[in-house]
Amino acid sequence: SLLDISSSSVLPTRTKTNYSRRSGEPKSVKAVTARFYRLDWGVWIRTRAGRASHLWRKSKGRKYRLRQHVFCTKTQSKLLDRMVTDHYKRKRNYVNDPYESYQVRNHFDKWFPRRSKPFLP
Repeated sequence: SLLDISSSSVLPTRTKTNYSRRSGEPKSVKAVTARFYRLDWGVWIRTRAGRASHLWRKSKGRKYRLRQHVFCTKTQSKLLDRMVTDHYKRKRNYVNDPYESYQVRNHFDKWFPRRSKPFLP
């Protein structure tokens, strides 16, 4: 019939935003702030799943790889940006920050050069 929507045409989207009853401001999703960390240049990082379970049966190399952080994709980063407030998107300066070397994206201008606009007097 005309009202049936096939499951292949329905795509999940993140359009719902929760708001505080008291102040009316948007609220952040707590799971995002607990599991992910946002770098200053806009990308989110996370740890690998299973990094703390069944370590007795994992090889030394696998345990090393599980301790590493990985970048989220562009689509995931946009989704996570929608799920948190501006408070988590601000730049912060911490003393002895372990992520300090990752806060600036190196060679960004080399791969994505800024196109200067022509000067028109």
